[in-house]
Amino acid sequence: MKRQNKILKDFRKLHLLYEEGAIFTAFDTETTGLSPTNCRIIEIGAIKFSKEGIIQTYSQLFNPQCEIPYFISQLTHINQDMVDCCKTINCHLPDFLEMINNTILIAHNAQFDLNFLNAECEKSGLESTKNKVIDTLQYSKWAFPDLEKHKLDFLADYFKINKGSSHRAFDDAETCRQLFLKCTEVRK
Repeated sequence: MKRQNKILKDFRKLHLLYEEGAIFTAFDTETTGLSPTNCRIIEIGAIKFSKEGIIQTYSQLFNPQCEIPYFISQLTHINQDMVDCCKTINCHLPDFLEMINNTILIAHNAQFDLNFLNAECEKSGLESTKNKVIDTLQYSKWAFPDLEKHKLDFLADYFKINKGSSHRAFDDAETCRQLFLKCTEVRK
C-alpha cells in the first residue's frame, strides 16, 4: 500500500500551527486485528478542533462482515451483536472523509490507523487520504523524552487525562487530542 500521508516531524512548529488556527482531527480506529489487508475497521472515533475549541465529533460502529475475534471483543468491549445491526464502513466513509478534509490528522501510533483507513478507502473504491498527520507517539517522545513509556494509556495516567473507556475509538481520540494539547505546551 502506497503511503499518501505526510507525517509531520518538525515538532517545534506544531505549537505555531495550533496558535495560527490550524484545524486538526484527532482520530482512532478499532479493528478486527492487526493487518489492514485481512482485517477490518469496526469503529472510528474523531474530534475535529482548533484553538477555538471542538468543531465536530464523529463516533460510528461498522459491520465488518466477519467475526470479531474474542480477544478483540475483550479488549474493545465491542461484540458481534453490537456490529451485526450496523451498516458497513463503505456506507459511512464518505461522511468521515468529508469531516477530515483539509484538517491535520492526529493519532497515536498514526501509521496503524492510517494504514487501516486507507485500506478501507481502497476497498470502498475511494481515494486514499492525503492529510498531513501528527503522530502523538512520536510527538510525546520528543516532548517528554525522560518518560519511561509512551503508550497512550500510560501517558493519560501520567498527565491525569480522563481516558473514558480505553480501546473505544472516540474515547481514545479524545485522549489523543488532550495529549496533543499537552505536547504543544512544550517549547524547546
